[in-house]
Amino acid sequence: MDKRKVIIDTDPGIDDAAALMTALSDDSLEILGFTTVAGNKGLDMTTTNAVRVSTYFDGRVKIYPGADNDYTSLKENKPPRENATGNIHGSNGMGGVDFPYDESLIQDQHAVDFILEQVKAHPGEIDLITLGPLTNIALAVEKDLATMKQVRSIMSMGGAAFDGNTNPVAEFNYWFDPVSVDIVYQALGESVPITMVGLDVTRPSLLDMNDLEFIRQAGGELGGMIREMFDDYVLNSFENEGKIGIVIHDLVAVVGYLHPEILTEVYHTNLVIETKGEYTYGQTVIDFEERTDRPKNVYIAMDIDIEAYKAHVISTLFGEDKYHQYLDMLD
Repeated sequence: MDKRKVIIDTDPGIDDAAALMTALSDDSLEILGFTTVAGNKGLDMTTTNAVRVSTYFDGRVKIYPGADNDYTSLKENKPPRENATGNIHGSNGMGGVDFPYDESLIQDQHAVDFILEQVKAHPGEIDLITLGPLTNIALAVEKDLATMKQVRSIMSMGGAAFDGNTNPVAEFNYWFDPVSVDIVYQALGESVPITMVGLDVTRPSLLDMNDLEFIRQAGGELGGMIREMFDDYVLNSFENEGKIGIVIHDLVAVVGYLHPEILTEVYHTNLVIETKGEYTYGQTVIDFEERTDRPKNVYIAMDIDIEAYKAHVISTLFGEDKYHQYLDMLD
């Protein structure tokens, strides 16, 4: 069976790191590159963290740095936002964990040029998984729309049909750069299937403390590092949201790409995003009831099979035998 060609656009971040590790652990993927973007942290740190993850996995994937700011700020030559999410990702964006680092994995080619080059070389074969703001993808659309229409599919972690996490109605990735979201969905959504994995489907995917302890005990060296990486995340989740456990938003997008059947309620409809609102900046407006005549440009996931999701996380990262141990623990 041919491997699926994929480029992962990312802004690591703890949740991105866990998602990248899962993708690297799945043999069905041919990961052509990690492209990095400013978001959770500034571009230098997100690039460094992508390098750390790839280095831990024997440097299998090269890193292509991209946009260091949101679309509008780039056009207006504004200085980058270096720490948009505060300290929830720890001092180094990886929960303070000291991963190995091979600087030679960083490539000179810009992320946008790399994406376009690869899509031209493999038209209709490349899937994009986006785990951060959509700035790189929007810039690629702006530079060469015809080529970007040859992307096979896009799986995008971002947005919220209902409650947000940055303001009352907006999710962080899409709030950070709503103009890029607008560009991507309006330019590509009718011709390239775009699946939005937003807060509505990620929030139910809580890994509780039993899950996290199993990862630490049964996951070997990798499991121990992942669990340590999550320490600050666990504390932040409890202090700010009252949750006993963590939601790894970007991990849902990767597992949903690998195993789309876990996304159990998906609507094909229209998405627009608020780019100017004083109170609703970054809100994704989803036309569930088809009250407008706007074209369908999004597949939006609204529910998840949580047990299947956890099963795929454990088995992909640590092997089928560990998954059976996990089931025994639950009994």
